[in-house]
Amino acid sequence: MKIVHAIWEQRNLGVNCYEVLVERGDTPTTLQERASEYETEYTVVKVPPGMMDVSLYLQGAGYSFIELITVCHHAAALPQLTRIQRRSVDSVTCEEMDEADRDALLAHVREGMFEDDRVSLDPYFTADQANNRYLGWIGDETTQGGRLYKLVYKGGPAGFFTLRDRGGGVLVANLGGIYPDYRRHGFGLCMNYQVIAEANASDARRVVSSFSSNNRGASAIHLALGYILDSQYYVFVAHKH
Repeated sequence: MKIVHAIWEQRNLGVNCYEVLVERGDTPTTLQERASEYETEYTVVKVPPGMMDVSLYLQGAGYSFIELITVCHHAAALPQLTRIQRRSVDSVTCEEMDEADRDALLAHVREGMFEDDRVSLDPYFTADQANNRYLGWIGDETTQGGRLYKLVYKGGPAGFFTLRDRGGGVLVANLGGIYPDYRRHGFGLCMNYQVIAEANASDARRVVSSFSSNNRGASAIHLALGYILDSQYYVFVAHKH
């Protein structure tokens, strides 16, 4: 079991937070005996599928299941598209952001463009806290060398994604989204295709991504583009008032 003091969440959300990564071999007794090391205002516990004894223990101990995260990768070869998909993908382009683009992105985030993550869906948190979490996340990505890209449709920005070099020919796409005015255009597939295309153009060996079970569209798009599942974990949360 790994216990991490998530100081970034304290910055983002204003609450003390610990994250626990449960590992094979851990038991309910393990969690119970070490509870004093991680239980705080906001506790996040990540459990691999199949560890039902731990999942049931957490629910009995006051934790709530909030999402299933799937981590996956793509070999960065351009996917084969249907005629309809190709027409959609060809209607947009992709460019690295400048400062004005970044300001526009942050404005969209402050207005609440993300609705499917565990903080946005958690009634304990406000919309401002959820939005601030993404502002902090975007800042962390760029501070760590990640690049911001915009999806361009008819000359204007329609969405964004991040790409960060993890080394060894691996790029990580941690964040992405379509701006509210374009969500009915089917641009989710275009954005994720452009992630792969940028990785391909960079001669990357693979691009790593993840998605939440709360976002059905992201699940369908990753599968349609040929991403390969690497791992999954259940996420449980608890709040102490």
